[in-house]
Amino acid sequence: MHAAATVLLLREPEGELEVLMMCRSAGLSFMAGMWVFPGGRVDASDASAAVRARIAPAGRSISPGRLLTTRGEPLAEDAALALHVAACRETFEESGVMLAYDRSGAPCGGDRLARLQARREAVAADASAFVTLLEQEDLYLDLAPLVYWSHWITPSLEPKRFDTRFFAVAVPPGQAASADRCELTDHAWVKPARVREALERREIRVVPPTLLTLEDLAESHAAHGSLAAMLEAERDRPTPPVMPRIDASPDAFRVLMPWDAGYAQAAGEGCCPPGGFPAHLTRRRSCVTVSREREAR
Repeated sequence: MHAAATVLLLREPEGELEVLMMCRSAGLSFMAGMWVFPGGRVDASDASAAVRARIAPAGRSISPGRLLTTRGEPLAEDAALALHVAACRETFEESGVMLAYDRSGAPCGGDRLARLQARREAVAADASAFVTLLEQEDLYLDLAPLVYWSHWITPSLEPKRFDTRFFAVAVPPGQAASADRCELTDHAWVKPARVREALERREIRVVPPTLLTLEDLAESHAAHGSLAAMLEAERDRPTPPVMPRIDASPDAFRVLMPWDAGYAQAAGEGCCPPGGFPAHLTRRRSCVTVSREREAR
């Protein structure tokens, strides 16, 4: 199972929350054609001494104790930092957004960011090229704004599995996103509050963790009133691991969340933390039906 990081890039035009989503190429072996958030697996270079030297001082004080294993034990500091670095690297690689600033404290943007877009392909081919880019451009990763949002683990019956941490962050001012045109073929700013309509019109196809995350974002934004207030209020949100189980039939899969009444009887490995699940999760749907064509509804 691979450690991975996913980023919820957020903006708020005219007071309505939007999150960046990317469409995966139909030719990929994993989640082909699905709309996803930017993200990917952690690379060894994400934990290197070289990249640690390129983390802004405020980001070095993140609390790794908030990131827990499935046994409820704190992740090692190196592993926690690597997840944050991977979040920044994958964000740049897949969307072109750079979560970093220069030695003067100015955010990366303008002509410099436009010039760096040509290096996304190199970073995609070799993750360590991201560290080289930071060194050559004298940039420092801005980890402090990343809000640890959730923790999802691929069901044990799936052939490819990821232990994924989700982070939420506002898009830096003046930056625009674009798909990498390699693994990703398109991008869109999706309104979480209207995701049900988009699904019904078949404008997007998503997997269950993505669907529940979109619903979670919509509820949180409505409760807190603004993007800034939401990110500040959710900075200490509980994030227990969620590992769905799958109940398969000839026509569809029923993806069961740990708070579903049928979860204990379903096949596969499970994960139920001793403290249970917080209300922001248990208010979410407990079962998602996915057709054999992988369309969530």
